Amino acid sequence: MPVNTRSDAQRSRVLLVGAVGSLLTAGRVGFSVPELAAEAGVGVATAYRHFPTPQDAMQAFHRRAIEQLLEAFGAIGDGLAPAERFRRVCRTWVEQATQWGAAIRYIRSSQGFVERLAAGDESIVALHDTLAGVLDALARDGRSGEPDIGYAVLLWITIFDERVVYDLSEHRRWSVDEVTDRLTRAVAGALGLTV
Repeated sequence: MPVNTRSDAQRSRVLLVGAVGSLLTAGRVGFSVPELAAEAGVGVATAYRHFPTPQDAMQAFHRRAIEQLLEAFGAIGDGLAPAERFRRVCRTWVEQATQWGAAIRYIRSSQGFVERLAAGDESIVALHDTLAGVLDALARDGRSGEPDIGYAVLLWITIFDERVVYDLSEHRRWSVDEVTDRLTRAVAGALGLTV
């Protein structure tokens, strides 16, 4: 019985986190936990067990988006030349952000990226380390003009902010190819990368 209970709890959590995305994409930023429960099709008590506040639910949605992004980065593979890996990471990032950017744009942490990194936020540390690895490989390949990898990661994250991807794709009506090309060139130019 504990296995089924655990499985039910995991299923409920997945439904609730997915419902956060639906609510936010629809612009329902000030949702309550009972509204979240209704959207997910679970009981209110179940929703409160998982997420005592809507902010907790939104942070879980944000973490899931970062985890999905990291999984997609991991699927790129390791056998690529550094410049090709950089370009594929950029494209993957845009592809992922177009899936959840409309919802994530409403979620902001009161802490900055560097502050969350220093505090050991697991998803932020993993994102930083993944991007730093890509940039470090470019530097070792003689393709990077920016010696401060931490700053380079911060700038890359800033340019590829999901709100930027959302604005360009939804309001400028740019294709994934165009958003990827423009943002990739922006990062490369800002960091002095030859890719």
